[in-house]
Amino acid sequence: MVNEKQLLRYDALQEIANIGGGHAATSLSKMIGKRVGMDVPFLRLLPYDEVFAGIQSDETVVRAVLSEVVGQEYGVFLFVIPLDESDKLAELLLPEEVAIDFELANSAIKELSNILVQSFLQAVMQMINKPLIASLPSLTVDLFGSILSSVYMEQYQFSDEIFIMKNKFYSMGHVIEGSLYFVPKPTVLEKLLDELGI
Repeated sequence: MVNEKQLLRYDALQEIANIGGGHAATSLSKMIGKRVGMDVPFLRLLPYDEVFAGIQSDETVVRAVLSEVVGQEYGVFLFVIPLDESDKLAELLLPEEVAIDFELANSAIKELSNILVQSFLQAVMQMINKPLIASLPSLTVDLFGSILSSVYMEQYQFSDEIFIMKNKFYSMGHVIEGSLYFVPKPTVLEKLLDELGI
């Protein structure tokens, strides 16, 4: 049964996601010169071992963009989208007359991830009044399970709990989904919620 504190936690994270989504949609629209809508229909806090069963199969080939929050002991963001969907999203982000190859698609997805992460951090900063900066994004193409597990192996001090936002992008009649994962350092989410007064 969900208690009052859990509901407050969820409401606070949902508010941050909504604000960040609004910032991201505005930035994307300006970047590509056409209207982009974005919402966050799915937001969860899940243990690591439940992600593959409930969110994304570990055997799915994905483009994943990693950005680390620097200057603070917060954690790592992963923007993840299945490879076939990421090609469609790259087409949405780039001018119609541009011939999209693998490297150009990678560049477009990295830029989108950077916008999403920076928008999320901006929303958090508005609420806690502290500067937060993410590293330059790096992209890899691999099985989702391999990517997520490597984050844990390389950064073994990370918390078991993962914050997940599914993002839906709407433009020109297209709907494309991607997911932004935040893998926090231990106690980071609790500290953040404490700073929000929850």
